[in-house]
Amino acid sequence: KLQKIGIEALKQVTKRYARKQNRWVKNRFLSRPGTSVPPVYGLEVSDVSKWEESVLEPALEIVRSFIQGHKPAATPVKMPGSETENKRSYHMCELCDRIIIGDREWAAHMKSKSHLHQLKKRRRLDSDAVTTVESQSVSPDHDKELKEKESLGQNDKELKASI
Repeated sequence: KLQKIGIEALKQVTKRYARKQNRWVKNRFLSRPGTSVPPVYGLEVSDVSKWEESVLEPALEIVRSFIQGHKPAATPVKMPGSETENKRSYHMCELCDRIIIGDREWAAHMKSKSHLHQLKKRRRLDSDAVTTVESQSVSPDHDKELKEKESLGQNDKELKASI
């Protein structure tokens, strides 16, 4: 009984580790491939009984092709939507004062912590500026100026009436 529990726990941890590896490969090599990232090839690994013909032989063929310097027969894995994006597009983020090249990089920048921090900072400054303008319009100095203008207006009326 203890052995079965141990085997089930090992299977669960192995599945979790495999998912984590797949996510890492997808994020590192497929989502945002750089110029130094090699092509990634997917192999059918679900049936262990066909391991040699579905995994080992195709993997060795891909490696041999690279060693010999020609393109493998297998096609690399591509992320959906990677053909439609413009990798050379030019974006200027005036908020962060940065130039971003590429649509995917632009989308990543717009969600980045540094951009969101700058956005929050700008909003705070804008709201402070509005508050300052409002407080200036009802300041005591402003009230004094209004009273002086009113008293000058009364003096003008009195002068005109006396003439």
